[in-house]
Amino acid sequence: MIIDDQNPDFNPNVPTLKQVRERLGMTQEEFADALGLSRNTINRYERGIHQRIALSVGQIKRLVELMKQAGLSIEDLPDDID
Repeated sequence: MIIDDQNPDFNPNVPTLKQVRERLGMTQEEFADALGLSRNTINRYERGIHQRIALSVGQIKRLVELMKQAGLSIEDLPDDID
């Protein structure tokens, strides 16, 4: 998701996956590897080309762990991440 602070639905208190990745100090490739995805998938999602990312249970568990490392909860992500 591209950050769009001009969008009236934008909530700066709700992190995007890009913000989580940046908070972890990870590159797109490192973040993709940690989640078992390709860097291109992460790149396209961050640019708004992909609206959804399908994650396996294992990938969701890894995302939850990464969120904890970033000091966030999975509940902190917006609901529009499917």
